[in-house]
Amino acid sequence: MDLRIGLAQCNLKLGDLEANAAIHEEWIRRARKEKVDLLVFPELSLSGYLLQDMVGDLAMSATDPLFGRLSKAAGDMSLCVGGIEESEGHAQYISSFYLERGQVKHVHRKVYLASYGVFDEARFVGAGSSVVAARTRYGRIGFTICEDSWHPSLVTMLLLDGAQLLVVQTASPVRDLREGEMPQNARTWVDTLRTYARLYGCYIAFCNRVGSEDGLVFWGRSVLLGPDGSELAVGALYDEQLVVGEIDFEKVRQARLSNPILRDEKIELTRRELASARSVAASNPESFEDQEGDE
Repeated sequence: MDLRIGLAQCNLKLGDLEANAAIHEEWIRRARKEKVDLLVFPELSLSGYLLQDMVGDLAMSATDPLFGRLSKAAGDMSLCVGGIEESEGHAQYISSFYLERGQVKHVHRKVYLASYGVFDEARFVGAGSSVVAARTRYGRIGFTICEDSWHPSLVTMLLLDGAQLLVVQTASPVRDLREGEMPQNARTWVDTLRTYARLYGCYIAFCNRVGSEDGLVFWGRSVLLGPDGSELAVGALYDEQLVVGEIDFEKVRQARLSNPILRDEKIELTRRELASARSVAASNPESFEDQEGDE
């Protein structure tokens, strides 16, 4: 099956759901003109990123009427948007919402929160505790949110769960900028995602935002990678752009026949050794405390 993917590399309004909903509707109109099948927005696209104490005011459930409004604008096109999700128990999470044919069909809660350097997510939101590939009309799709993607175990679990396409939503600001060059963290992102694509034989749709918030500058350069790591479509640095590319899942089949890494993954071995490590930690916590102190 061929799938036409759009990456909405857009600027957003911090803390303004209505303004961001209108921004989404405009990008949806652009994408429909380009005959996009799946349109991906950046991390926290409905709320903006540096929310801090605004988290509770901007949280929504998967049944929020706003998703119906966006679905109506999208028509037959599927969407992946980002926002603050509030659970039935009133816990808040950074989440991806996958919308298909008028409904929220899948929600992924960010598992690994960024809490270092300029990031302080763990103070304001909870961490997700599960990961599963979404069943969509296009096949299985895995969703990660920014920091999730730096943990190969999570990516591996999604691909072992049947995902052939990995959607990565980010709000990544510039770090280690040198004049006239791409930010160093942007280079690291591309290198890391290209490794995943080549190693596991999957497509990767990486959507990063642009603009700025409270001194953070987001660098954009969204990219669609093929199963061989090739860049099928690339966005500009810093500027808004609808990045559009097509994928063919037959190429995933070919890549995995050639390099059957996922087929040969030893899940039971991993499970057994993790259980063993947990048992050792429980029986001898002092050794782990000593290691942590050395850091």
